[in-house]
Amino acid sequence: MLRLFSGSIHYNCTIHKANTDFPYLFMLHGFMGSEKVFEPIIEALKEFCNPVTIDLAGHGQTETPNRDGLLTTEQQVEQLRSILDRLQFTPLYLYGYSMGGRLAFQLISAFPELFTGAIIESAHCGLESENERSERRELDLQRAAEINSDFPSFTDTWLKLPLFNNTPPPFAKLYERIIRSQQPELMSRSLREFGSGIMPAVCKKLPKEMPIHLVSGTLDKKYSALQTELANTQANIQFHPVSKAGHRIHTDQPDKLIKIIKEAMNPVQIQSDL
Repeated sequence: MLRLFSGSIHYNCTIHKANTDFPYLFMLHGFMGSEKVFEPIIEALKEFCNPVTIDLAGHGQTETPNRDGLLTTEQQVEQLRSILDRLQFTPLYLYGYSMGGRLAFQLISAFPELFTGAIIESAHCGLESENERSERRELDLQRAAEINSDFPSFTDTWLKLPLFNNTPPPFAKLYERIIRSQQPELMSRSLREFGSGIMPAVCKKLPKEMPIHLVSGTLDKKYSALQTELANTQANIQFHPVSKAGHRIHTDQPDKLIKIIKEAMNPVQIQSDL
């Protein structure tokens, strides 16, 4: 476990394995998650790569001051770039889930030279319509207010979202423990400063050469459609639908996700009809 200081934030980071024969995989969790959500798949990943997990700003054991501006897109991207510059992982692949996937899109757009490839689960590169952005900002502000007024009640509602209906019970309990342990004021700030409606859209700024693998569960109709559309815009972007999975593929169908990650980190063709 490492404690890494960047931009007034003390990041909690874990290098799970450091085999010089293996590539590194930098893993970014979703909203109200932490590095612990990946514990069930770490051992399998260690068979072919060096997984590196981190508690993102405002989340988990990362020490984050409750101060304006620290969780904005620009700040988080710069903070993680600073960390990766110091760690000097090579070759390095980036994996991001949901909110972490949105952050992954920002990182590969701003600093493509840092990464050999990217695997992005249940996330999109940003809203480009101002109407959509405005509606999402309003929703995130509403959710932020609910968190501030009654975090336990908000958590109860969040855990019951249809997005997560397919999470197997043991993983659902793991997620519940992690979500209920978060600091409400920082979760609220995360929505206000790094919500989908305020995050810059980078769909037109994605690197053209880097292999980018998009992964969505077939039961998650929204992100399956968004990622299919995005994959059609660039030859280097490949979409992988995963059957019998919802928003959390890493819990719903972990073996299928691990297969995609393994093959993305090796020069072989991936079968997309899993």
